[in-house]
Amino acid sequence: MMIAESDLLNAGILIVDDQELNVRVLDRILRNAGYANIAWTTNPFEVCVRHLNHRYDMILLDIEMEDMDGFQVMEGLKDIEPNN
Repeated sequence: MMIAESDLLNAGILIVDDQELNVRVLDRILRNAGYANIAWTTNPFEVCVRHLNHRYDMILLDIEMEDMDGFQVMEGLKDIEPNN
């Protein structure tokens, strides 16, 4: 089954990085590429709740964050998406 380009460009994307500049750069790159459904946060503690509420198609996650690293975030996501 082929995925339509419009479906890809409307995929829900969450960007997570504790550095706001990095988030803004990624947001701009994705929007310039045509992606429209982009959210972001600089707070890794918000990721699991936000994913529960929005069920993002993709989460772009910084691994090295100060208060909670990306591996800890992924562990929390495993509880939400146990088969992935």
